[in-house]
Amino acid sequence: MDMIARRKFNHITAGLLSKFLTRNNDFDGYWALGVLYTEARAFDKRVEIDMLHGRVQPDCPACTSVARTWALYLRAALARHGIAPDALAAVTLSLEFGLAPMPKLPSYPYDHKYGADFRASLRLQSRDGRVFVRQDRGYCTPHEEFRGTRSTRRAG
Repeated sequence: MDMIARRKFNHITAGLLSKFLTRNNDFDGYWALGVLYTEARAFDKRVEIDMLHGRVQPDCPACTSVARTWALYLRAALARHGIAPDALAAVTLSLEFGLAPMPKLPSYPYDHKYGADFRASLRLQSRDGRVFVRQDRGYCTPHEEFRGTRSTRRAG
């Protein structure tokens, strides 16, 4: 097996996390993060997705569906970069909802942040032992409390 360039793994890690956190990541027409937050409230507000194998903790309906969807997406992303899934030992996305608030800086022209703070951390480990981690924080609300409208896209 050829040594895969660090920049490719960094690119994949950053791309997976940013795509996962977008509003275009939906489950049954709702923002997937809000749906995961809803299910995670009964489990210490944490979700851990094994993207390589499509498994998740907690094992709830929406969490399980999202994990399977992202396992397929990961394989497609790897294929676009010419990387076989067996080049990876693990790809884990950890989500923590309802964290202590981050300091809010004034936004121009208005402060558009809504919901409780969350942290997302994606950890990719290659078979040769290299580890790549990307983290981000943001704001999220459980989907049943969201004041927006449901998407016309139906995925899940």
